[in-house]
Amino acid sequence: MSTKTRSAGGCWTCRLRRKKCDEARPLCSGCAALEIDCLYSNDRPKWMDGAERQKQRAEWLKSEVKRKATYRRERRHLQGIEVRLESLDASLADESDTAGPKDSLDIMPASANPGPPSYDDPQNLTPRSESIDLQTCSSASIPSPDKPAGGSNTSSLDLEGMLAEDKDAHLTMIYLDYVFPFVFPFYRPSVLDVGRGWLLALLTKNKALFHSALGLAGYFYAALLGSAEDSPHECQAQSLETLHRQQGLALQWLQHEMHDIITRGVKDQLAEASRVMASIIQLLTCEIAIARPGNWTIHLAAATELYSEIMKQHGTREGHTCFMLVLLQLGSRPFTWTPRKHPWGLNQAIVRFFTAQLLFIDTLASTALQQPPRLQQWHQHLLFDYDEETKKKIRDSEKEQTTPHINLEEFVGVQNWAILAISEISALDSWKKGMKRAGSLSVTELMSRATDIEQHLRASLQALLRSDAKDASPSTPNPFSQCFAGGFSLARVMHGIGLNTQIWAQAALTYLNVILSGWQPASCDIRKSVTQTVELLLSLPNPDCLRTVVWPFVVTGCLAAPDQEFIFRDMVSAMGPLQRFGTISDGLAILEHVWAHRVEIDENPDQWDLAACLNCLGRPVLLI
Repeated sequence: MSTKTRSAGGCWTCRLRRKKCDEARPLCSGCAALEIDCLYSNDRPKWMDGAERQKQRAEWLKSEVKRKATYRRERRHLQGIEVRLESLDASLADESDTAGPKDSLDIMPASANPGPPSYDDPQNLTPRSESIDLQTCSSASIPSPDKPAGGSNTSSLDLEGMLAEDKDAHLTMIYLDYVFPFVFPFYRPSVLDVGRGWLLALLTKNKALFHSALGLAGYFYAALLGSAEDSPHECQAQSLETLHRQQGLALQWLQHEMHDIITRGVKDQLAEASRVMASIIQLLTCEIAIARPGNWTIHLAAATELYSEIMKQHGTREGHTCFMLVLLQLGSRPFTWTPRKHPWGLNQAIVRFFTAQLLFIDTLASTALQQPPRLQQWHQHLLFDYDEETKKKIRDSEKEQTTPHINLEEFVGVQNWAILAISEISALDSWKKGMKRAGSLSVTELMSRATDIEQHLRASLQALLRSDAKDASPSTPNPFSQCFAGGFSLARVMHGIGLNTQIWAQAALTYLNVILSGWQPASCDIRKSVTQTVELLLSLPNPDCLRTVVWPFVVTGCLAAPDQEFIFRDMVSAMGPLQRFGTISDGLAILEHVWAHRVEIDENPDQWDLAACLNCLGRPVLLI
């Protein structure tokens, strides 16, 4: 069988690499596959001198081949995320048949002068998301009031546009002043630290997040109006229509921004990639906030994959993880330390907030998905504090050097060690099931790993109690919960981080007991843990607080005794209209299902655990 020999007519690149060339023009298949320059010429290139210049060119070409290979792997990875986003867009269209046709994107070229936006010209797509004028952002995406009678078409359109602009501004402020604090009640950054200016800036720079925020604000506002006695019946229908339309626009923008990152790569677009990640998490949060199952698993997979790519490209040096590198690149003055008394830069604040949200969501999702958290490889670096010896070597005059890098209590009101314990228990559950399927489960190893987790949990709980971190002083009242709850007392306050962490930690102990001993609600350890958690839940200052502890509420309720069921029903009932938001309604549905099937579960306890509870509605439920 003959083989092809190298031809004198091959491209100079293949000759330099000493590879066979198929002589395809203008680009041979070898160079095309590697995405490197392919050079054909009658004259020998100057660097093909058979000496030092040729050697240097060969070394450069070798490194270029490696660089392109890395880029291709990254691109394939990101294209997988884009496919997920496309499937999200399709599923959203299926869910919103009554919402009318999708609005087209009103994307204006960066070089264009301000003017009326074009909603259907694909040439207006720009390669990157520029700053947004809130007055021209989405007038077509919000249902406008009826046009006034009389007047020319032009004046009617102008008036309609102005009304839509006013509505956008109104919804933007509702989101900033009420919705965001309602959804993230524990996030109260000081003005000296960062404040919430980064959020307004992000809304003006990122259209995907802007549309998602407006949809959520419109839904909440309509729900508030709907709770009034004299509210028109059309409010809820209009809010759902607006929500679907805004989410559709958000997904279209997200796909556009994702395509831009795929084209350019994460390596050269850290700030842009961080904002895309923020948009994905925002869409996920929006679905959860309006109590719609949606496609959170697809959102989560896309966000975690993109975050891991960001960390690999920008937060890893010589095989070591360094989140400070990410923060330094995103500073107001890149690669310049931020003095401790100065606020975080815009992009630093964005990546810190959404990193915290993603770590929290990913951990809770793992308990339903029966797999270790996707981001567990980053937990050690992001959530653990350094030991005292290492701390002595770190300067404490710069914000980037603060440890742990992400302090979850600032963002979700739960101290790191409690969420880390849940992460470790979830990973232990996944390991145990894998070993059982393989027929190689070591009870000794299971006991050893569970004991380590339990000892650390109990030691941390005791330290929390000793430090008197129960936040005896009431926190600042949540303005949106006061406004939205309507008939409820205006004196309601959110509970403190100490109590919140205790509830999560105690529920984690219950979770661990089930992993270790199986489904035994009547066992002494589980009964004791359940009773302690119930007492903590009953100590919450008002029913609104329940929405911040849904996962512990459900874990505890699933193992509660029959004579304790009324406690859980009453707690949800006391929330009034607030039970429509978030996942508390799904949580109660899970409890009712488990309670209704007590006999069947007790007959087959080996077939049941907390992961089964979180999937008993026919889908995995994310309890945040």
